[in-house]
Amino acid sequence: MNTIRARTRLLVPVLAAALALAALAVPSDAAPARGGDECPLKALDNADGPVEITFWHAMTRANEETLIRLTDAFNSSQSQVQVSLVNQTTYEDTVEKFRNALATGDVPDVAQLPETFLQQAIDSQAILPVQACVDADDYELSDYLPRVIDYYTVEDTLWALPFNVSNPVLYYDKNAFIAAGLDPEQPPETLEEVRTASEAITASGYPAGYALKIDSAFFEHFLAKSGKPYVNNGNGRKERATEVDFDNKQGREYFTWMSEMVADGLAVTNARTGASGIDNYLAIGNRQAAMTVDSIAGLGTIAQVLGSGQFAHVDLGVAPMPGPVDKGGVLVGGAAFYIMKDTSDEKQAAAWEYAKFMNEPENMAEWAAGTGYIPIRESAVDLPVFQQRLSEIPEFIIGFEQLFEGKANPATAGPVIGDYLGVRSAIDDEITRMLSEGTKPKVALKAAKKNSDEVIQNYNERVGG
Repeated sequence: MNTIRARTRLLVPVLAAALALAALAVPSDAAPARGGDECPLKALDNADGPVEITFWHAMTRANEETLIRLTDAFNSSQSQVQVSLVNQTTYEDTVEKFRNALATGDVPDVAQLPETFLQQAIDSQAILPVQACVDADDYELSDYLPRVIDYYTVEDTLWALPFNVSNPVLYYDKNAFIAAGLDPEQPPETLEEVRTASEAITASGYPAGYALKIDSAFFEHFLAKSGKPYVNNGNGRKERATEVDFDNKQGREYFTWMSEMVADGLAVTNARTGASGIDNYLAIGNRQAAMTVDSIAGLGTIAQVLGSGQFAHVDLGVAPMPGPVDKGGVLVGGAAFYIMKDTSDEKQAAAWEYAKFMNEPENMAEWAAGTGYIPIRESAVDLPVFQQRLSEIPEFIIGFEQLFEGKANPATAGPVIGDYLGVRSAIDDEITRMLSEGTKPKVALKAAKKNSDEVIQNYNERVGG
């Protein structure tokens, strides 16, 4: 495998004050938090006894089990730092509790915050940019997948150390494919091929071919695979995003495909359950559908469930997310380590040591093997623990390959949006209305743009951007 050169670039001015995320109402004359951020590496050596730090995370099942195992290994590997894990259940809960904690000052020392939080983290001025630690420690980034480093980099500053990175893949039941006369080793690669496969699967007796999860994150990935930025101003990386850019040919194609799949009885959908919902997986297990798209991060858990017990009839297949080919690539999903600025020097140094440990190639290989998350260190892929996992479930490599092979351009760098989750919610509202009430795709897409633009503009007004 060729060596990947890490690249750092792109960033937006920091505007906020310490309580920014509690109400996201920041004075417009707030000074940018640039230059002056230092990573106090030597503070750990001067500490009296072990430095105790708290890490907020949102891992469950196989993912949490692996996180606990690696954290225990870190705690027992040295005597300077002890990490306590606090499970906040979901990314949404973690973000909400983090906002509230900024108002009270009761923040963790390090937090696992999702990729959607990047602009808000910058605006909060509550984060110590890990670029300061990278520079102070002469930490080498060349072994990381470049696009992962690129995502968390804005205007030449790396804000967080990536950790659990994911992207969407196609999950399907090979046995259902065989029963429908389809080749289980040739899963669909485009939306049209998903439709064609769904027609064969429904003709074989399944209620539907595809389980469509209402989650606009997949819409973002489709546009990135099309090579189209999601928001303006260089996907929010040249300047702060002020509006979305998805009311275009590619956006209409995706909305029309969703609408027609459901209207024609080729796809089943469900009430909105958020990113953590599992109804689409259960549809495969319960023979209601044979395909779905969801995050590679669930592979460790899904592999435990589908194909065993009451779902023993499923022969789980995994393939790249269907969509445009050779025009762009999937985005960087998942989360990263954010170190808090308003904590002691000793705790900042301790948080950096913990983040580095978790990203060591050996630990990254174990993390990826135990969860399904992408090994973001190139050298981790060749290590025995990950290679053993690949011998058991070769599909664990798919998420890595999607990032490795995707093109690097403004579209695939990923959007930087202030109220990112607010935009997703606005889009999900219109997708839900389109699928349940029959709103025409063009109308739904225009409404999604209008409402998303309002969300972005309202956020920008609150932070003075």
